Amino acid sequence: MKDNGLGHKSALEQAVLAGIYGPPELKKEERRYFLGQFRERVIKVLTFEQIAEPGTYPEIQEAMGHPLARRLIVSRRAILSESQEYIHLAREYNLAFTTVDNPDYKGPVGLVVAAEQAVEAKEITIPSRRERLLAAGIPEAVIEATGKSLCKPCLELLEEKAPQEVKNYRRENFVDRLLGNQCPCKR
Repeated sequence: MKDNGLGHKSALEQAVLAGIYGPPELKKEERRYFLGQFRERVIKVLTFEQIAEPGTYPEIQEAMGHPLARRLIVSRRAILSESQEYIHLAREYNLAFTTVDNPDYKGPVGLVVAAEQAVEAKEITIPSRRERLLAAGIPEAVIEATGKSLCKPCLELLEEKAPQEVKNYRRENFVDRLLGNQCPCKR
């Protein structure tokens, strides 16, 4: 059992220390990193950088559908407009949504899908969209065009190699061509 530093102190000393510094906390550093959550309750996380990317991560949607998922927690350091799609997804899955603003929360984690009890998810981090799509053989120009229109061959390539990402693009149409918006493969 880990010694919290109070075991050898008298009850009076413990009370004084708790009055000065607050009560001892379990896994304080872990909770600082995961926006107030214990690691064993975390299903998936996103970094601030991943939240800022256009589109949504399908892994987060899967995590929200997990039978034990109960809440979405977003740091206020994340730009709210960039996390809006995740908030809408949380509402669709009937998850409680919370924003947290605590200067003690340290690290790159900006979004957490959590359970009320331990789930012991093996891998809670998600590789960046760029890494995943490059590994799948998607051209960099297509990756950079997230949220924009793609020609039919590029959309078919994406559907074949990374079908979960198709929802983050649109199909090029006549209006796009009229306005000069071209698929990245034609630039």
